[in-house]
Amino acid sequence: MGPLGNMVQKELMEMVRDPRLLLGMILVPILIFPIMGVAIGSSMQATEEAMRTSGVVLYSQDGSDGHDNYTATLFSFLEHSNLSVRNLSAADPDEALRKAEEGGAKVLLAVPANFSENIRDLKYNTIGVYAIFRDFSFTEGSVYTQVIGALDLFNGAVVAERLQAAYPNESKFNLTFPLVSKSESVIRGRVHDADPNAVGAGVMGSTMVMPMMLMMLLIMAGQLAATSVAMEKEQKTLEVLLSLPVRRINILIGKLSGVIAVSMFATLSYLVGFTFYFNSLGMGGGRANLTELGLSPEPIGIVLLGVTLLLSFISALSLAVLLSVFTKDVRSAQSLMGLLYIPVIVPALVLMFSPVGALPGPMQAVVLAIPFSYPIIASQALYTQQYLLVAFGIVYQAIFTAAVLALAARVFSTEKILTAKLELGRKRQAPRE
Repeated sequence: MGPLGNMVQKELMEMVRDPRLLLGMILVPILIFPIMGVAIGSSMQATEEAMRTSGVVLYSQDGSDGHDNYTATLFSFLEHSNLSVRNLSAADPDEALRKAEEGGAKVLLAVPANFSENIRDLKYNTIGVYAIFRDFSFTEGSVYTQVIGALDLFNGAVVAERLQAAYPNESKFNLTFPLVSKSESVIRGRVHDADPNAVGAGVMGSTMVMPMMLMMLLIMAGQLAATSVAMEKEQKTLEVLLSLPVRRINILIGKLSGVIAVSMFATLSYLVGFTFYFNSLGMGGGRANLTELGLSPEPIGIVLLGVTLLLSFISALSLAVLLSVFTKDVRSAQSLMGLLYIPVIVPALVLMFSPVGALPGPMQAVVLAIPFSYPIIASQALYTQQYLLVAFGIVYQAIFTAAVLALAARVFSTEKILTAKLELGRKRQAPRE
């Protein structure tokens, strides 16, 4: 094993021995996301169950009875909306509200007098909907929303009944639905019998995960690289390392290679954790099968994405090493790393919601000038199969990465790596004698 191999092995061994690294970048993602998914999924199920059993009380002043009792019809609509409903007897609305609060109800519906008669006579009704807040939880608001949805369905049913009475020879479906849409998706000139919302959800599920993962991994890998150099400076081991008969460029490449290797494991850990997280929340449902629609990624797209990711890691880590040269300890290195967060976070947030072509001209120029934008563009190109911009980005990233590496190698070849400092505060003046 040559000097470069020894340096790579040294960096890997130092990182593996650091329990904070093993926990923070590899074990935590593969554990915390499944735990979060199970916890949030259980919470959502508990909320849904609470909504099914949450009390909705119906206080009616309507004296109508018989087959045209619209209060009973309203009661059935509420039950069919997956709500737990019960009738409430009271002398007046104030007593009804007091009983509803004491009984733990979430919503009180106050049906006015002559409710059914007014509907039969085509008159206007006003029904009171009282949302009773106690803990201001998500369940309370959701129950109210379901009640309003049930009232809308009731209104639609009454309108359909009136139309049927006016046009007895027409079907109720034709009267209430003069327009029915049949949605299909056109993908690369071919029409597919697939819901556009399901297609969009399937693609967006992948193209939104990539920016989030890239943003987190680049930040963590940059912190790791900066901490590695700063720790050597802080512990005074960098002088010993630089005094060894090893080329300075091999020291730089060894540090970068160690961080890249660990980052690849972290990427796999995040992929596994995110996949379990989304599946545990049921986010895989309602999505179209992209393979059946011809939207499965092509090998060339996967290769281009891998190249852009590798170049992004190398350039980000080289910048992190350069920044850490101007620090004297780990704390200042981590603080200075905030400068690297901006070009990583900005394109991720922008491209997460809009493709490059939809951005205004000046913003397009800014996004394309940031080398960390191209992995996100490449992830979108997996489905659009528009690789020209990705190929341009790889060339641009290669030039940028080569320039950053050359600058980092130049710094490592001089004594500036030991003496360079960046003073963020005012220098103290020596006291006058």
